[in-house]
Amino acid sequence: MEDPPADSGGGAASEGPALQVADICWPTGAVPLRLLEWKVKPGSLVNVDSVLALCAPIPPEKGSEAARLPEKKVKADRAGVVKELCCQLGQVIPPGGVIVRIEECSHPIVMKGLCAECGQDLTQLQGTNGNQQTPISTATVSMVHSVPELMVSSEQAEQLGREDQQRLHRNKKLVLMVDLDQTLIHTTEQHCQRMSNKGIFHFQLGRGEPMLHTRLRPHCKEFLEKIAKLYELHVFTFGSRLYAHTIAGTDQMKHSYLLFIYCFISLF
Repeated sequence: MEDPPADSGGGAASEGPALQVADICWPTGAVPLRLLEWKVKPGSLVNVDSVLALCAPIPPEKGSEAARLPEKKVKADRAGVVKELCCQLGQVIPPGGVIVRIEECSHPIVMKGLCAECGQDLTQLQGTNGNQQTPISTATVSMVHSVPELMVSSEQAEQLGREDQQRLHRNKKLVLMVDLDQTLIHTTEQHCQRMSNKGIFHFQLGRGEPMLHTRLRPHCKEFLEKIAKLYELHVFTFGSRLYAHTIAGTDQMKHSYLLFIYCFISLF
């Protein structure tokens, strides 16, 4: 039979989910335990159901059947970093006794609902929390336009922003934002049969969607070759994210210095 995870008591915490410290306690309705062996140490990263310690149950009366019970594994009910071991080897842990203190993971990097730091499935936590108002994760900023499911915390975003700024300073470049449609390319649903297909990219964004026809505007390649030496180029569009990345992945774009351009999708 699976041993129940230890209870988490209230602990000192800062506002929000970052740096919350929780007391991991032995359930109040369980029999006392004697601590036999630690499976973690201060600084250890633990996940939900990670084994914290091995303990021996103490029977309520001598000669009781409980004396023959197997060792119990004390498990964590949350992810984080062990801050303090609150018991000594051989010590009796009473019901409700504090076993360890854990600094909970703030889940600063999340990909498709999974924390990149501790591996916790945050969708399951959201379901168990119900209508709890405290946010589960600090990851609220989308940093990669091609991967909208990847979210990072504001602290991580600020750090990445500083690193980008330092990189631009080292390269002695500024960022140049260039509109995609009607500036670098022209896209239309209308296709003239008398028009040459040379340099035209034909594509659909999905089944049942209209066929689109795109080609570079005159002198676009020469413009990009010259301006890329002076600026780090970014493009934006009022079109959909799928449209932008489809255009950026075409051979015409890759052969025209657009391979190094980031796609920014306007939210307006």
